[in-house]
Amino acid sequence: MQSTEEKRKTKKRQDTRRSNATWFYQKFRLGLSGWIVNRKVDRQIKDRLFRFLYDLAFVIAGTLNLYEHQSTYNPNMPVRFLIYLAEEYQKLVKQARESLYGTKKLILPTPQCIVFYNGTKDMPEEKILRLSDAFENQKARADVELKVRMLNINHDKNKELMGKCRVLSEYSQFVEITRRYIAETKDNQKALNLAIDYCIDHSILSEFLQRYRAEVLGMLLEEFDVDKYERSLREEGREEGTKQGVDKMARLNMILIQSDRLTDLERASTDEEYRERLFREFEL
Repeated sequence: MQSTEEKRKTKKRQDTRRSNATWFYQKFRLGLSGWIVNRKVDRQIKDRLFRFLYDLAFVIAGTLNLYEHQSTYNPNMPVRFLIYLAEEYQKLVKQARESLYGTKKLILPTPQCIVFYNGTKDMPEEKILRLSDAFENQKARADVELKVRMLNINHDKNKELMGKCRVLSEYSQFVEITRRYIAETKDNQKALNLAIDYCIDHSILSEFLQRYRAEVLGMLLEEFDVDKYERSLREEGREEGTKQGVDKMARLNMILIQSDRLTDLERASTDEEYRERLFREFEL
């Protein structure tokens, strides 16, 4: 039987652990949420609209839920999520009261990585993207893996998921409607205004669109200009040879990861001029 003093000490240790855990997760959530909201991401306009509707990172029951949104298929998402996690875990190690080199194990929230996809390219309702697919030597057994679950949220896809989340379902309908109006009307601004009016009249994100109409319209107008730019990039890529470009990028990714140049890796994923500079640096 424990004495009164021993029980008091045990309760104090438990309270301290709970306090430390609360501090740990609060710091983690604030740091990660701030990083996602404030980080500048080029050519992700529709993603900004998606972020208007959702909190993209949260910790619950020891699980870190990371959400990304993509309007174009990106096979490099596992590499990007690896960078996110490495940066955030590094911050946590610096903030934690326990030493990384001590004998006590650090407890980290378990990551769950999800990408919501609603691009025009036909994709399955669900697809698992693996970090190991980017490894140059596919015959060797890799010691590191990271999986990203990509969910297709286009209209009429993943109906069970849409049935459980009304806002996600309405967002999917809104995107489908804006595409239809853009295809039928040459004037993008007129088309988008008509699409917004239609959605408000038919109770599709109605309250949200009435409140943030100007912001949404600005984002979408910028997005369609960006789509034109991205199409020109894809045409250039096809001329050079799609497979050659993918292989070249995969080799660069591997070199940068092995050299611990994660900042360069992330910048190269969005900055074409910087990417070309790295190709020249490594003679790829």
